[in-house]
Amino acid sequence: MNRRDFLKSGLSAMGFLAVGGSLASGTTGCASVPRQTAAGVPTFDHLLEQGARVLWVGAHPDDESMVGAMLAKAGPKLGNPIHFYVLTHGDGGECTLPEDCHPDLGSVRGEELKKVAALYGATLEHEYYWNAPLPVESFPKRHEIAHKWVKENGDPTPKIAKTIRAFKPDILLTFDPKHGFTGHPEHQLASRFATAAVRLAAEKQAALDGEPFHVANVYYGLNRYGIARLAGVADPFPATDVFYGRQPCIGGKNCLEVMGEFTKPHRTQRNDMGTARLLTRFLINAYLYRVDPFVEIYDPFEPTDKVGMG
Repeated sequence: MNRRDFLKSGLSAMGFLAVGGSLASGTTGCASVPRQTAAGVPTFDHLLEQGARVLWVGAHPDDESMVGAMLAKAGPKLGNPIHFYVLTHGDGGECTLPEDCHPDLGSVRGEELKKVAALYGATLEHEYYWNAPLPVESFPKRHEIAHKWVKENGDPTPKIAKTIRAFKPDILLTFDPKHGFTGHPEHQLASRFATAAVRLAAEKQAALDGEPFHVANVYYGLNRYGIARLAGVADPFPATDVFYGRQPCIGGKNCLEVMGEFTKPHRTQRNDMGTARLLTRFLINAYLYRVDPFVEIYDPFEPTDKVGMG
C-alpha cells in the first residue's frame, strides 16, 4: 500500500464517522466555548481565547492539516503567536505536480510549507531529517528511524528544547506517541522528541541557551474518529478535550473550512490534500489529549517490532 492509499482509507474512515456527529463524549457541536473540561482544567479553546502562544511540532510538511482547525483559530482568527517546528521535508513521498518537482521534492515541499505557515501567521523552523521513502511497507522500525536521525543530523531533543526556551509557548501541540494519527512512525517520533524537549527545556542544569522554561499545556492532536475506532486504527489515547471545528473563523468560513483552504499550497500532495478538503464538509470536532510529559514518558528509542505504518 502506498501513502496515498493509506491516507485515503484512513481519512475516508474519519469522514464516514463524522457525518453522524462527534466522538464518544457525546458532543454534538456547540458554538459556545466551554472554559473547563470534565477534569476541571481549562479547555484548549479557552486557552486560545486567552491569547495562548502555540508551538506545533510535526514530522512532515502538510502534517499541520491534521490539527489545522485549531491552528486556524489560534492564528488567523485570534492573532495568537504560532510557531511551526517540522522535522523533515517529506522528500521520501510522492510528487503529484504535472510539471514534476524541481530541483527536488524536498525543496518544493519546503517552499509549500513556507506558504502555508504564512497563511496561519506562523513562524517556521524546518529541519531536514531523513524521511522514510515509499512504499510504506518499507518503512524501518520507529526506533531505527530515531537512531538514523540522531546519527545523521543530531538529536532533535535539544534543538526543539532551544526553540521552546526562545518561543516560550503556552501550548505545545503534537501527535500522539503510539500511533501518530495515521500510524506513521515519524509522527510518533515527532511527539516523542517534542515531549522529551519539554522536559529538557525545563531543566535548570541543561546545557542550552536561554532560561529554563516550563510548558504549561501539552496536547496530542488525536484521530479518535468513529470508524477509525471501529477499524482499530484510531489513536489509543482517550480524548480529554474536544474542539468544535465548525465555529466561525475568518472570511465567512468555519475553522475546518479555513484548514481546508490552507491545504491548497501543498500542491505536491494534492491527492491527499484534496481528500482532506472533501472531508471538511463532514467533520465536526477535533480531539485532543492533555498530557503531562513529566509523568507520561515515551522514549524515541523504545524498541518496537512494527515496520511500515502502524
